[in-house]
Amino acid sequence: MIGRLLFALGLGVACLTALAHDLHHEVSQGQAVVIRLSYADATPFAFEAYEIYPKDEKLPVQVGRTDARGRIVFLPERAGAWRIKAFSEDGHGLDFALTTDAAGIVASDQPLYERYGRIVVGVALILGLFGFISLYLKRKKP
Repeated sequence: MIGRLLFALGLGVACLTALAHDLHHEVSQGQAVVIRLSYADATPFAFEAYEIYPKDEKLPVQVGRTDARGRIVFLPERAGAWRIKAFSEDGHGLDFALTTDAAGIVASDQPLYERYGRIVVGVALILGLFGFISLYLKRKKP
């Protein structure tokens, strides 16, 4: 009698510990922000670390690694400004900000000169260099 009681008690404890290792999942849909990162040659920034911070906060709300296509999927918990830092072990990285509204839609707050500034400066330097070379070669020798 006592043996059966101890056996039943042991079986009950074993079942409770088995429940502690059970894992559930839930699938929900919402407005997610998908950020795709790539190198200049369009190679994905794949499996690299990233951190997402609310504006002016020290602790990230999300950390992880980009997927095989270099994407970060982020579901903003509120409207506001966010700071995204992505970095690799070899020193490549990016640190930028974006702003979302209550529905999770990203507001483009990056001015045009910031997006295309490097290209404009590069073209200006090349044209200026060729201009100085052209003037140097065309000058009259005394």
